[in-house]
Amino acid sequence: MCSVNLNGVDVDWVREQLQRFVEQTRPVNQSTNMVITARTAPACGRPTAIELVETARPILTRLYPEWRSENPTSSNDEFKSERDAARRLLARLATHADVASRLGSLDNSPRVLASNMHSLIWTAAQAQWATGHRHEAVLAAAKAVNSSLQSKLGRRDASEQDLIRQAFSSDAPSPGRPRLRFSSIADAQTRESMRQGVMNFGAGCFGAIRNPLGHLPNDEVDLPEQIAVEQLAALSLLARWIDDADVVTS
Repeated sequence: MCSVNLNGVDVDWVREQLQRFVEQTRPVNQSTNMVITARTAPACGRPTAIELVETARPILTRLYPEWRSENPTSSNDEFKSERDAARRLLARLATHADVASRLGSLDNSPRVLASNMHSLIWTAAQAQWATGHRHEAVLAAAKAVNSSLQSKLGRRDASEQDLIRQAFSSDAPSPGRPRLRFSSIADAQTRESMRQGVMNFGAGCFGAIRNPLGHLPNDEVDLPEQIAVEQLAALSLLARWIDDADVVTS
């Protein structure tokens, strides 16, 4: 059984919404005296079911990220995947405390929430992540960081790795080649350490995260969720450091 991260969650409201969704979208067979069919329709009617599912899906995505891959769709039951996922999540919520206590000490380690990362990262990644395309989500986030760097420097003439190396180069700025500096850091040694560190870290992010994802065909990329989250976190940190740096021109 997967753990459920309930930090900041109104569990009673979640249960109420999921139970309502499950009950009201109960499938009703559409056979008649004249026609026998396997097709069903939600008991509440499709218009109401569409409204209900718009609340259920964000809940599932927040508390049960794998719900799409673990609950198959049905051509005869439009809302089967969401309803099965809601039932699973309700069961997890009902037994969460008991199971956790019987399995031993709780894992109190920090949780990294993508929605709390730099807004640039999650804004770029959210749509692809929601559909289970984790590698596309990370790639979109990496491209967003590069676009932000290009905009800050006013340059579109260098690749990601080359641009960030030039941005944080120790060379003085020249016409058309501004630099990024951590001017707010008073200590010269710390300021230089940050410049070198962010330059190398940024080049590493583009070289080890963005480039492999961009060069491989989609069917050859299988990015586990934990690795994807860690890569998003790395890009988020890079985006924050770029934000913190000042543009220095000649």
